[in-house]
Amino acid sequence: MTSTTEIRDHFQRIPYEPANDGRVEMHSGLSRHYPTLHANLVASEGYSTDVGVIMCHPASNFLSHFLLRAIAEQGVPAMGLNTRYASNEPALIMERAAFDLGTGVRWMADELGFEKVVLLGFSGGGSLASFYQAQAENPTVTQTPAGDPAPFATAALRPADALMLVGAHPGRARVLRHWIDGAVVDEADPYATEPDLDLYARTTPLDPDWVRRYRDAQLARMRRIDAWALDQLAELGRIGASDRGFVVHRTVADPRFVDLAIDPSDRELGSMYGDPEAANTAAGGLARFVTVRSWLSTWSPDRTNADALTDLTSVHAPTMVMSLLGDQAAFAEDSRLMHAALPGDAELIEMRDLNHYLVDQPGGLNDVVTRLAGWIRRTVLDDRTQEVPA
Repeated sequence: MTSTTEIRDHFQRIPYEPANDGRVEMHSGLSRHYPTLHANLVASEGYSTDVGVIMCHPASNFLSHFLLRAIAEQGVPAMGLNTRYASNEPALIMERAAFDLGTGVRWMADELGFEKVVLLGFSGGGSLASFYQAQAENPTVTQTPAGDPAPFATAALRPADALMLVGAHPGRARVLRHWIDGAVVDEADPYATEPDLDLYARTTPLDPDWVRRYRDAQLARMRRIDAWALDQLAELGRIGASDRGFVVHRTVADPRFVDLAIDPSDRELGSMYGDPEAANTAAGGLARFVTVRSWLSTWSPDRTNADALTDLTSVHAPTMVMSLLGDQAAFAEDSRLMHAALPGDAELIEMRDLNHYLVDQPGGLNDVVTRLAGWIRRTVLDDRTQEVPA
Protein backbone atom coordinates (compact mmCIF):
# COMPACT_ATOMS: atom_id res chain seq x y z
CA MET A 1 0.00 0.00 0.00
CA THR A 2 1.25 3.49 -0.86
CA SER A 3 1.66 6.01 1.95
CA THR A 4 -1.15 8.57 2.01
CA THR A 5 1.39 11.41 2.15
CA GLU A 6 2.56 10.53 -1.38
CA ILE A 7 -0.86 10.77 -3.00
CA ARG A 8 -1.48 13.78 -5.23
CA ASP A 9 -4.36 15.17 -7.30
CA HIS A 10 -3.53 15.68 -10.98
CA PHE A 11 -6.24 17.87 -12.52
CA GLN A 12 -7.06 17.13 -16.16
CA ARG A 13 -8.68 19.35 -18.80
CA ILE A 14 -9.95 17.16 -21.63
CA PRO A 15 -11.37 18.65 -24.84
CA TYR A 16 -14.46 16.95 -26.22
CA GLU A 17 -16.70 17.21 -29.26
CA PRO A 18 -19.97 18.99 -28.35
CA ALA A 19 -23.30 18.38 -30.04
CA ASN A 20 -23.78 20.44 -33.20
CA ASP A 21 -27.56 20.14 -33.52
CA GLY A 22 -28.15 23.84 -32.89
CA ARG A 23 -29.96 23.28 -29.60
CA VAL A 24 -28.74 24.87 -26.39
CA GLU A 25 -28.53 22.13 -23.79
CA MET A 26 -26.48 24.11 -21.24
CA HIS A 27 -26.64 27.67 -20.00
CA SER A 28 -22.93 28.18 -19.33
CA GLY A 29 -21.16 30.10 -22.06
CA LEU A 30 -17.83 28.74 -20.82
CA SER A 31 -19.08 25.19 -21.37
CA ARG A 32 -20.56 26.01 -24.76
CA HIS A 33 -17.64 27.98 -26.20
CA TYR A 34 -14.80 26.06 -24.55
CA PRO A 35 -16.04 22.45 -24.45
CA THR A 36 -13.90 20.79 -21.80
CA LEU A 37 -14.40 17.74 -19.63
CA HIS A 38 -12.82 17.95 -16.20
CA ALA A 39 -11.12 15.04 -14.49
CA ASN A 40 -8.89 14.37 -11.51
CA LEU A 41 -6.24 11.65 -11.57
CA VAL A 42 -5.36 10.66 -8.01
CA ALA A 43 -2.03 8.89 -7.81
CA SER A 44 1.33 8.80 -6.08
CA GLU A 45 4.27 10.74 -7.45
CA GLY A 46 6.04 8.65 -10.08
CA TYR A 47 3.02 6.37 -10.42
CA SER A 48 3.07 3.28 -12.63
CA THR A 49 1.09 3.34 -15.86
CA ASP A 50 0.60 -0.42 -16.02
CA VAL A 51 -3.06 0.00 -15.10
CA GLY A 52 -5.39 2.83 -14.13
CA VAL A 53 -9.01 3.09 -13.01
CA ILE A 54 -11.55 5.56 -14.38
CA MET A 55 -14.80 6.45 -12.61
CA CYS A 56 -17.65 8.49 -14.09
CA HIS A 57 -21.27 9.26 -13.30
CA PRO A 58 -23.82 10.55 -15.83
CA ALA A 59 -24.35 13.82 -13.96
CA SER A 60 -22.70 13.81 -10.51
CA ASN A 61 -19.35 15.35 -9.69
CA PHE A 62 -16.82 12.52 -9.26
CA LEU A 63 -13.66 14.64 -9.08
CA SER A 64 -13.34 14.05 -5.33
CA HIS A 65 -15.11 10.69 -5.03
CA PHE A 66 -14.18 8.95 -1.80
CA LEU A 67 -12.93 5.85 -3.65
CA LEU A 68 -10.28 7.70 -5.68
CA ARG A 69 -7.74 8.32 -2.95
CA ALA A 70 -8.44 4.98 -1.29
CA ILE A 71 -7.73 3.12 -4.55
CA ALA A 72 -4.61 5.21 -5.17
CA GLU A 73 -3.38 4.27 -1.70
CA GLN A 74 -3.49 0.67 -2.91
CA GLY A 75 -0.97 1.61 -5.61
CA VAL A 76 -3.49 1.87 -8.47
CA PRO A 77 -3.96 5.35 -9.99
CA ALA A 78 -7.63 6.32 -10.21
CA MET A 79 -9.28 9.11 -12.21
CA GLY A 80 -12.68 10.66 -11.62
CA LEU A 81 -14.28 12.15 -14.73
CA ASN A 82 -17.21 14.53 -15.04
CA THR A 83 -19.43 14.44 -18.11
CA ARG A 84 -20.74 17.58 -19.79
CA TYR A 85 -23.88 17.13 -17.66
CA ALA A 86 -22.25 17.64 -14.27
CA SER A 87 -24.50 20.20 -12.54
CA ASN A 88 -26.87 20.01 -15.54
CA GLU A 89 -28.74 16.75 -14.91
CA PRO A 90 -32.13 17.86 -16.31
CA ALA A 91 -30.65 17.89 -19.84
CA LEU A 92 -28.83 14.56 -19.52
CA ILE A 93 -28.62 12.46 -22.69
CA MET A 94 -27.12 9.08 -21.84
CA GLU A 95 -25.68 8.54 -25.31
CA ARG A 96 -23.67 11.77 -25.11
CA ALA A 97 -22.57 10.96 -21.56
CA ALA A 98 -21.24 7.64 -22.90
CA PHE A 99 -19.28 9.51 -25.59
CA ASP A 100 -17.81 11.69 -22.82
CA LEU A 101 -16.76 8.58 -20.90
CA GLY A 102 -15.15 7.28 -24.09
CA THR A 103 -13.19 10.52 -24.34
CA GLY A 104 -11.93 9.94 -20.80
CA VAL A 105 -10.97 6.31 -21.44
CA ARG A 106 -8.98 7.29 -24.53
CA TRP A 107 -7.35 10.18 -22.65
CA MET A 108 -6.07 7.76 -20.00
CA ALA A 109 -4.62 5.46 -22.68
CA ASP A 110 -3.36 7.92 -25.29
CA GLU A 111 -2.47 11.03 -23.26
CA LEU A 112 -1.60 9.62 -19.84
CA GLY A 113 -0.05 6.45 -21.21
CA PHE A 114 -1.89 3.77 -19.25
CA GLU A 115 -1.43 0.33 -20.80
CA LYS A 116 -4.62 -1.02 -19.20
CA VAL A 117 -7.73 0.97 -18.28
CA VAL A 118 -10.28 -0.42 -15.84
CA LEU A 119 -13.76 1.09 -15.80
CA LEU A 120 -15.34 1.38 -12.34
CA GLY A 121 -19.07 2.04 -12.28
CA PHE A 122 -20.23 3.21 -8.87
CA SER A 123 -23.91 3.81 -8.11
CA GLY A 124 -25.46 5.52 -11.16
CA GLY A 125 -22.12 5.20 -12.88
CA GLY A 126 -22.77 1.46 -13.14
CA SER A 127 -25.32 1.68 -15.90
CA LEU A 128 -23.24 4.30 -17.75
CA ALA A 129 -20.15 2.08 -17.53
CA SER A 130 -22.13 -0.97 -18.70
CA PHE A 131 -23.67 0.97 -21.59
CA TYR A 132 -20.30 2.36 -22.65
CA GLN A 133 -18.50 -0.97 -22.49
CA ALA A 134 -21.25 -2.76 -24.42
CA GLN A 135 -21.15 -0.17 -27.20
CA ALA A 136 -17.34 -0.07 -27.23
CA GLU A 137 -17.21 -3.84 -27.69
CA ASN A 138 -20.23 -4.18 -30.00
CA PRO A 139 -21.65 -0.85 -31.24
CA THR A 140 -25.33 -1.13 -32.16
CA VAL A 141 -26.92 2.19 -31.15
CA THR A 142 -27.25 4.75 -33.94
CA GLN A 143 -29.58 7.32 -32.39
CA THR A 144 -31.08 8.47 -29.11
CA PRO A 145 -34.66 7.47 -28.28
CA ALA A 146 -35.67 10.97 -29.43
CA GLY A 147 -34.17 10.26 -32.85
CA ASP A 148 -31.01 12.37 -32.55
CA PRO A 149 -27.80 10.92 -34.03
CA ALA A 150 -25.69 8.75 -31.72
CA PRO A 151 -23.23 7.01 -34.11
CA PHE A 152 -21.42 4.61 -31.80
CA ALA A 153 -20.10 2.51 -34.69
CA THR A 154 -18.05 5.42 -36.04
CA ALA A 155 -17.03 6.87 -32.65
CA ALA A 156 -13.85 4.74 -32.37
CA LEU A 157 -14.51 3.98 -28.72
CA ARG A 158 -11.71 2.20 -26.87
CA PRO A 159 -13.14 -0.64 -24.78
CA ALA A 160 -11.95 -0.75 -21.19
CA ASP A 161 -9.75 -3.72 -20.34
CA ALA A 162 -12.00 -4.68 -17.42
CA LEU A 163 -15.20 -3.54 -15.73
CA MET A 164 -16.00 -3.24 -12.03
CA LEU A 165 -19.50 -2.43 -10.78
CA VAL A 166 -19.54 -1.33 -7.14
CA GLY A 167 -22.71 -0.42 -5.26
CA ALA A 168 -24.22 -0.05 -8.72
CA HIS A 169 -27.80 -0.19 -9.88
CA PRO A 170 -28.84 -1.57 -13.29
CA GLY A 171 -30.10 1.67 -14.79
CA ARG A 172 -31.75 4.97 -14.02
CA ALA A 173 -35.01 3.87 -15.64
CA ARG A 174 -35.05 0.66 -13.61
CA VAL A 175 -34.43 2.57 -10.39
CA LEU A 176 -37.19 5.07 -11.09
CA ARG A 177 -39.55 2.27 -12.09
CA HIS A 178 -39.21 0.96 -8.51
CA TRP A 179 -38.97 4.32 -6.71
CA ILE A 180 -41.68 6.40 -8.40
CA ASP A 181 -44.83 6.89 -6.32
CA GLY A 182 -47.51 4.65 -7.79
CA ALA A 183 -50.29 6.51 -5.98
CA VAL A 184 -50.04 9.66 -8.16
CA VAL A 185 -52.89 9.88 -10.68
CA ASP A 186 -52.32 13.41 -12.09
CA GLU A 187 -48.83 14.60 -13.10
CA ALA A 188 -49.98 18.21 -12.83
CA ASP A 189 -51.09 17.72 -9.22
CA PRO A 190 -48.70 15.74 -7.01
CA TYR A 191 -51.31 15.63 -4.24
CA ALA A 192 -53.94 13.94 -6.41
CA THR A 193 -53.44 10.32 -5.42
CA GLU A 194 -55.18 6.98 -5.11
CA PRO A 195 -55.48 6.55 -1.30
CA ASP A 196 -55.33 2.76 -1.43
CA LEU A 197 -51.93 3.00 -3.14
CA ASP A 198 -50.38 5.37 -0.58
CA LEU A 199 -47.25 3.49 0.49
CA TYR A 200 -46.70 5.62 3.57
CA ALA A 201 -50.23 5.10 4.89
CA ARG A 202 -49.86 1.32 5.10
CA THR A 203 -48.60 -0.88 7.90
CA THR A 204 -45.78 -3.37 7.49
CA PRO A 205 -45.11 -6.05 6.58
CA LEU A 206 -46.74 -5.14 3.28
CA ASP A 207 -49.20 -7.57 1.77
CA PRO A 208 -47.58 -9.23 -1.30
CA ASP A 209 -50.75 -8.81 -3.37
CA TRP A 210 -50.78 -5.09 -2.57
CA VAL A 211 -47.10 -4.81 -3.53
CA ARG A 212 -47.87 -6.39 -6.91
CA ARG A 213 -50.70 -3.91 -7.50
CA TYR A 214 -48.43 -1.06 -6.44
CA ARG A 215 -45.64 -2.19 -8.77
CA ASP A 216 -48.15 -2.33 -11.63
CA ALA A 217 -49.29 1.21 -10.77
CA GLN A 218 -45.67 2.43 -10.76
CA LEU A 219 -45.04 1.03 -14.23
CA ALA A 220 -48.34 2.40 -15.49
CA ARG A 221 -47.35 5.87 -14.27
CA MET A 222 -43.96 5.61 -16.00
CA ARG A 223 -45.66 4.66 -19.25
CA ARG A 224 -48.14 7.53 -18.98
CA ILE A 225 -45.19 9.92 -18.76
CA ASP A 226 -43.61 8.08 -21.70
CA ALA A 227 -46.72 8.56 -23.83
CA TRP A 228 -46.89 12.25 -22.93
CA ALA A 229 -43.17 12.71 -23.72
CA LEU A 230 -43.60 11.10 -27.14
CA ASP A 231 -46.56 13.38 -27.86
CA GLN A 232 -44.48 16.38 -26.82
CA LEU A 233 -41.59 15.24 -29.00
CA ALA A 234 -43.89 15.21 -32.01
CA GLU A 235 -45.18 18.66 -31.06
CA LEU A 236 -41.61 19.98 -30.72
CA GLY A 237 -40.93 18.81 -34.25
CA ARG A 238 -44.12 20.37 -35.55
CA ILE A 239 -43.46 23.82 -34.09
CA GLY A 240 -39.67 23.75 -34.47
CA ALA A 241 -38.89 23.90 -30.74
CA SER A 242 -35.76 22.37 -29.18
CA ASP A 243 -37.03 20.69 -26.03
CA ARG A 244 -39.41 21.06 -23.12
CA GLY A 245 -38.66 20.86 -19.41
CA PHE A 246 -41.03 19.40 -16.85
CA VAL A 247 -41.22 18.15 -13.26
CA VAL A 248 -41.71 14.57 -12.09
CA HIS A 249 -43.13 14.69 -8.57
CA ARG A 250 -42.89 12.09 -5.80
CA THR A 251 -40.10 9.74 -6.78
CA VAL A 252 -38.94 8.26 -3.45
CA ALA A 253 -41.53 5.58 -2.76
CA ASP A 254 -40.02 2.10 -3.12
CA PRO A 255 -41.70 -0.48 -0.84
CA ARG A 256 -38.20 -1.74 -0.01
CA PHE A 257 -37.66 1.47 1.95
CA VAL A 258 -40.27 0.48 4.53
CA ASP A 259 -40.27 -3.33 4.43
CA LEU A 260 -36.97 -5.16 4.90
CA ALA A 261 -38.59 -8.48 3.93
CA ILE A 262 -38.73 -7.28 0.31
CA ASP A 263 -35.33 -8.01 -1.27
CA PRO A 264 -33.78 -8.85 2.13
CA SER A 265 -30.26 -7.62 2.86
CA ASP A 266 -28.26 -6.04 5.69
CA ARG A 267 -29.77 -2.58 5.10
CA GLU A 268 -31.64 -0.52 7.66
CA LEU A 269 -35.13 0.88 7.18
CA GLY A 270 -35.25 4.12 5.20
CA SER A 271 -33.71 5.47 2.03
CA MET A 272 -30.39 6.96 0.97
CA TYR A 273 -31.99 10.36 1.70
CA GLY A 274 -33.01 9.40 5.23
CA ASP A 275 -36.77 9.50 5.84
CA PRO A 276 -38.23 8.38 2.49
CA GLU A 277 -41.68 9.90 3.13
CA ALA A 278 -40.15 13.36 3.61
CA ALA A 279 -37.84 12.91 0.60
CA ASN A 280 -40.76 11.84 -1.58
CA THR A 281 -42.13 15.40 -1.73
CA ALA A 282 -38.81 17.27 -1.44
CA ALA A 283 -37.48 19.71 -4.05
CA GLY A 284 -34.63 17.40 -4.93
CA GLY A 285 -35.12 13.81 -5.96
CA LEU A 286 -34.74 11.22 -8.65
CA ALA A 287 -35.76 12.62 -12.06
CA ARG A 288 -37.35 15.65 -10.37
CA PHE A 289 -36.42 18.08 -13.13
CA VAL A 290 -36.07 16.72 -16.65
CA THR A 291 -36.69 17.46 -20.31
CA VAL A 292 -38.60 15.49 -22.92
CA ARG A 293 -35.45 14.38 -24.74
CA SER A 294 -33.67 13.57 -21.50
CA TRP A 295 -36.64 11.56 -20.16
CA LEU A 296 -36.69 9.32 -23.22
CA SER A 297 -32.91 8.78 -23.13
CA THR A 298 -32.53 8.41 -19.37
CA TRP A 299 -35.70 7.48 -17.52
CA SER A 300 -37.97 5.75 -20.04
CA PRO A 301 -38.37 2.08 -19.03
CA ASP A 302 -39.15 1.00 -22.59
CA ARG A 303 -36.86 3.28 -24.63
CA THR A 304 -33.61 4.04 -22.81
CA ASN A 305 -30.52 2.48 -24.33
CA ALA A 306 -28.68 2.55 -20.98
CA ASP A 307 -29.99 -0.59 -19.30
CA ALA A 308 -27.31 -2.71 -17.63
CA LEU A 309 -29.36 -5.90 -17.64
CA THR A 310 -29.46 -5.67 -21.43
CA ASP A 311 -26.07 -4.04 -22.01
CA LEU A 312 -24.09 -6.50 -19.89
CA THR A 313 -25.14 -9.40 -22.11
CA SER A 314 -22.75 -7.89 -24.72
CA VAL A 315 -19.81 -7.34 -22.36
CA HIS A 316 -17.00 -9.88 -22.60
CA ALA A 317 -14.27 -7.99 -20.77
CA PRO A 318 -13.41 -9.37 -17.30
CA THR A 319 -16.10 -8.05 -14.96
CA MET A 320 -16.57 -7.93 -11.22
CA VAL A 321 -19.83 -7.00 -9.50
CA MET A 322 -19.53 -5.87 -5.88
CA SER A 323 -22.71 -5.58 -3.86
CA LEU A 324 -22.84 -3.52 -0.67
CA LEU A 325 -25.40 -5.42 1.36
CA GLY A 326 -26.23 -2.50 3.66
CA ASP A 327 -27.10 -0.37 0.63
CA GLN A 328 -30.46 1.46 0.59
CA ALA A 329 -30.12 2.60 -3.05
CA ALA A 330 -28.59 -0.28 -5.03
CA PHE A 331 -30.16 -3.44 -3.67
CA ALA A 332 -28.77 -6.96 -3.38
CA GLU A 333 -31.03 -8.30 -6.12
CA ASP A 334 -29.75 -5.60 -8.51
CA SER A 335 -26.20 -6.90 -8.25
CA ARG A 336 -27.26 -10.52 -8.60
CA LEU A 337 -29.24 -9.75 -11.74
CA MET A 338 -26.33 -7.83 -13.26
CA HIS A 339 -23.96 -10.67 -12.49
CA ALA A 340 -26.38 -13.17 -14.03
CA ALA A 341 -26.65 -11.05 -17.20
CA LEU A 342 -22.92 -11.32 -17.96
CA PRO A 343 -22.18 -13.95 -20.62
CA GLY A 344 -18.66 -14.94 -19.53
CA ASP A 345 -16.80 -15.57 -16.32
CA ALA A 346 -17.60 -12.84 -13.85
CA GLU A 347 -17.19 -12.47 -10.12
CA LEU A 348 -19.90 -11.49 -7.65
CA ILE A 349 -18.66 -10.18 -4.32
CA GLU A 350 -21.18 -9.38 -1.56
CA MET A 351 -19.84 -7.14 1.18
CA ARG A 352 -21.74 -7.55 4.45
CA ASP A 353 -23.29 -4.54 6.23
CA LEU A 354 -21.69 -1.83 4.08
CA ASN A 355 -23.88 1.14 3.12
CA HIS A 356 -24.03 2.99 -0.19
CA TYR A 357 -21.50 5.72 0.58
CA LEU A 358 -19.59 3.79 3.29
CA VAL A 359 -20.53 6.58 5.70
CA ASP A 360 -18.86 6.05 9.10
CA GLN A 361 -17.39 2.78 7.79
CA PRO A 362 -13.63 3.41 7.34
CA GLY A 363 -12.89 -0.27 7.84
CA GLY A 364 -15.39 -1.04 5.12
CA LEU A 365 -13.69 1.39 2.75
CA ASN A 366 -10.38 -0.39 3.28
CA ASP A 367 -12.01 -3.78 2.73
CA VAL A 368 -13.62 -2.59 -0.51
CA VAL A 369 -10.51 -1.09 -2.09
CA THR A 370 -8.33 -4.01 -0.98
CA ARG A 371 -10.67 -6.37 -2.81
CA LEU A 372 -10.80 -4.09 -5.86
CA ALA A 373 -7.03 -3.69 -6.10
CA GLY A 374 -6.46 -7.41 -5.59
CA TRP A 375 -8.97 -8.23 -8.35
CA ILE A 376 -7.30 -5.77 -10.73
CA ARG A 377 -3.86 -7.25 -10.15
CA ARG A 378 -5.11 -10.82 -10.39
CA THR A 379 -7.44 -10.37 -13.35
CA VAL A 380 -6.02 -7.50 -15.39
CA LEU A 381 -2.31 -7.78 -14.61
CA ASP A 382 -2.38 -11.58 -14.26
CA ASP A 383 -0.68 -11.46 -10.86
CA ARG A 384 -1.43 -14.92 -9.46
CA THR A 385 0.11 -14.02 -6.09
CA GLN A 386 -3.07 -12.11 -5.26
CA GLU A 387 -5.08 -14.40 -3.02
CA VAL A 388 -8.86 -14.48 -3.15
CA PRO A 389 -10.27 -13.85 0.37
CA ALA A 390 -12.48 -16.59 1.71
